[in-house]
Amino acid sequence: MAPRARTVRRTLVQLGVAGAAVLLGAQPAFAGGPPAPAAAAVAEGGSTARTAAAAPAVSGPERSLVVGTPTLTSQQRASIAAKDAAVARVLAGQRTTKGARSAAAAKVDAPVALPVHRSIKAVKQKAQTRSYWCGPATLQMLAMADGTTISQSTAASRLKTTSSGTNWYAGSGSYPMERALERYSGGFDYTPQNLAYTPSKKDVQTFRDRLRADVAVQQRGIAGNAVEVRNGPHLNGHPNRTIYHWVAVRGYDDDGATTRYADSVAGSRISWAAPVPRYNEIDTAKIVMIFGARGYVW
Repeated sequence: MAPRARTVRRTLVQLGVAGAAVLLGAQPAFAGGPPAPAAAAVAEGGSTARTAAAAPAVSGPERSLVVGTPTLTSQQRASIAAKDAAVARVLAGQRTTKGARSAAAAKVDAPVALPVHRSIKAVKQKAQTRSYWCGPATLQMLAMADGTTISQSTAASRLKTTSSGTNWYAGSGSYPMERALERYSGGFDYTPQNLAYTPSKKDVQTFRDRLRADVAVQQRGIAGNAVEVRNGPHLNGHPNRTIYHWVAVRGYDDDGATTRYADSVAGSRISWAAPVPRYNEIDTAKIVMIFGARGYVW
């Protein structure tokens, strides 16, 4: 896959955060709901290069806003380090105990090779019931996989979702999706990962490693916050316009080179929902690029 262009635009500002730039400034228009007039005539598809984001043009858009500059607390940084150390052990042929609160402290069992393909079948696709409820639908899917049945209304309340959608970052070290997932995780330690607008090859490899370990060993899904821009890479079935969206990552193929995810647009009342598959497979490098400027909770 060709890398996306790294272009600084008047409406897009990148700020360095914990070694990764985070997108601020003008926001892509929406994820769900009716198309903005300027976007209605744009054809499906598009290249893998990012172009300037469209300004919000409709009411009730999904924006997954960023409040302030996303930063990680010392506890979050320590969690990332501990979990990545556990991932390294898993990839070296060791397995950690499922569901441990501290991945670093998890008991190590007999060496085991990770499967080439694996999905979490308990992650069942749910259609979002409002145009800006992709975040609540994603939380609902992942919470159900952890054994808790919640409504999207309850999920929206936990995430503090508004008509502007579910924030990626709410300020003061708070990532709403991380906090909400942990409420239903039975003690599993979810952690946010900020990504640059154009993630690096290292970012892609890190996601791939974490994906394999989370799915095959911990049996935990990942909440990804997508930023799709016109003429850039898009999720399967999404139109060539600027979209913010949350998806539930549920598995992988080809040793992690391909990512499986569930898309809440499918089956919804969103105008362009018809061609969107409920369950999807996409090149891992591509989906990490799409998560660029926001990130994922793993």
